[in-house]
Amino acid sequence: MKKVLIFLLIASLGVSFSCRKSETPPVPYVTFKANGVQKTYYNYSRFCKDFCASSTFCGTFNLNDNLLPAEMLKIGLPGDPVSGQVFKSGDYRFDFTYVDPSQKWYRVDGGTLKLTITKWEGQGGWAYGQFSGWLKVTPTDSVNLTEGYFQNWIWTYTQEK
Repeated sequence: MKKVLIFLLIASLGVSFSCRKSETPPVPYVTFKANGVQKTYYNYSRFCKDFCASSTFCGTFNLNDNLLPAEMLKIGLPGDPVSGQVFKSGDYRFDFTYVDPSQKWYRVDGGTLKLTITKWEGQGGWAYGQFSGWLKVTPTDSVNLTEGYFQNWIWTYTQEK
């Protein structure tokens, strides 16, 4: 009888451990609608402080992993972002660019885009955010981005002393 009870105890522990949910790690990507057309890009560069023109942190997402900027989205964030921070068109050093399939560059300058950082974990962590609004090429040529969401790694260069 003892052997049966020990067997049942071990079996129930095995079942309970095997039924536990395993969390899948996040994958960097961006998803949004451009004038109502769904876009999702899985090729990315991490948010980093290297090669940012005027922003402090920048990262890109694109449809194809190539050098040509067709179907690309670039996010440039000023300063040291924090969870809950909101960036909008006209903010100093905030950069947001979308390149459509015909390689037309739409920029945040003159647009009405708003981006909210929902989570910023700092170096080695993750950045999550949402965005929506208008980007422009010219005053009469614009694109409406809706239902935008991104998640990406944060990497910063630290120099050893």
